[in-house]
Order: sequence, then C-alpha cells, then structure tokens
Amino acid sequence: MKIAFQIYDMNNDGFISNGDLFNTLRMLVGDNLTEIQVQQLVDRSIMMADKDLDGKLSFSEFSDFCKDMKINEMFSMKLFENK
Repeated sequence: MKIAFQIYDMNNDGFISNGDLFNTLRMLVGDNLTEIQVQQLVDRSIMMADKDLDGKLSFSEFSDFCKDMKINEMFSMKLFENK
C-alpha cells in the first residue's frame, strides 16, 4: 500500500493532491480518456476518499479507499470507476 501511495504522491509531500492524482491517471490511461474525463474521475475520487475534507488524500485516507483491492487494481481504472 505504501508503494502505491508513493507512486500517486508525485511531489512527495505526503499527500495525494488533485494534481498528483490527475498526472498519475493521465499516465495510466494515455489517450483513452480526455483530460475532462480524467479530471472528472479525479474530482469524484477525491470527494469520495477525502474524509477530513482538506482536498487531498493522506496515506490513511488512501488506504481506506483501497483497502479491499489487489495491487494490480490500484493501478487500473477499476480503482476509480466503481467506488
């Protein structure tokens, strides 16, 4: 879980921000989604996982959001589509 969090936390500040998540997802999906579609996924995911409403995900929030997933699901669109 820590490795997955570190991959999403692109600027290594200890949180996954909207920008971190957008950039990571953009790399994962390539040209399969538009930037607007990626941003919609990011916004929805942050809203669902951000328990303290600070606009970013802590390791604890990320862990709770992903707790029932296998590692390969953390790097696929499945992480964000069905939550």
